[in-house]
Amino acid sequence: MFLSRILAAIALMLAVPTATLAGSLAPPPTTTLVGKSDTTLFAGLSWTFGSRGQGVEGILGVAYGDIDVDEDVTGAKLSAHFGFTDGFSFDKIKLTGLIGDDDAQAELGFGYSFKIDQPFAVAGVNGEFVAVGADIFFDQTYEGYLTLHSIGKLSLDEETVPAASDDPIVGDVIASPIFD
Repeated sequence: MFLSRILAAIALMLAVPTATLAGSLAPPPTTTLVGKSDTTLFAGLSWTFGSRGQGVEGILGVAYGDIDVDEDVTGAKLSAHFGFTDGFSFDKIKLTGLIGDDDAQAELGFGYSFKIDQPFAVAGVNGEFVAVGADIFFDQTYEGYLTLHSIGKLSLDEETVPAASDDPIVGDVIASPIFD
């Protein structure tokens, strides 16, 4: 009888921690990266050079970017450019598309110069706080540019997801044959 009490006590000690710890054996939640979209207003200062001469432009615009989990970026920019060379004047407007990764994107689009009353094509590279490229006018002249702007790097968001498990121990109280 003494031996059966000792065996019952040992079985009870083994069964109680199992039921107590059953819910705490869950794997920790995981953090995953999720794509996102972002629209931002920006300002910039651009040095222009080329067959049309050189000068400085102020830029105000809006940029949209969409980044996926592979850090591929697509987006667009709409910007108004103000010349400072011959006094402050509204010079041109540009609409460009962006495609690339989170560090640098190719930039292609069109614009219109109010100063010379002519459309032009835009080709360049856009990066974190900097852009470089050229405005190519249809009269076969060009204007290169180096721009410092306030558009930072588009980065992924982190999302915490509870871990999924098919293990019957996770979150369940284990039935013990002692208490049946």
